[in-house]
This record gives sequence, structure tokens and C-alpha cells, in this order.
Amino acid sequence: MVVTVNLLDDLHARLKQITEAEHRSANATIVVAIEEYVARHSKRPKVRGLAADVTERHRELLDRLAQ
Repeated sequence: MVVTVNLLDDLHARLKQITEAEHRSANATIVVAIEEYVARHSKRPKVRGLAADVTERHRELLDRLAQ
């Protein structure tokens, strides 16, 4: 898949600094960034579900702590 991305000058300059420091292409750096973003965001529903479970199991304790 080919995607065109329009970057602000400042973001492009920072991307260029990173690519030079890491010795990889802008494309490779952008792919890594997207992979990390997707991985981080795909965990959100699980984390929210676990938080809801903990909240439900420990509701009484949490209510007492909130007082």
C-alpha cells in the first residue's frame, strides 16, 4: 500500500534528525512509528476491561478509600 503524508516543516525536520541518527529511511521510521501506535492502541480495550473488572471486584474498598 502506498500512502502520501503531508508533514509540517518542523515535523519533517525532526523526522529527518531521527532517521539520520538511526541510519534508516523515513519510510522505515514512519512504519515503526505506526506499528508502535497500533500496538499501543490495540491494548486499550483490554486495559479498560481489566480496569472495569478490578473496579467491580474491589468496589467496596475503593468507595472506602474515596471517603
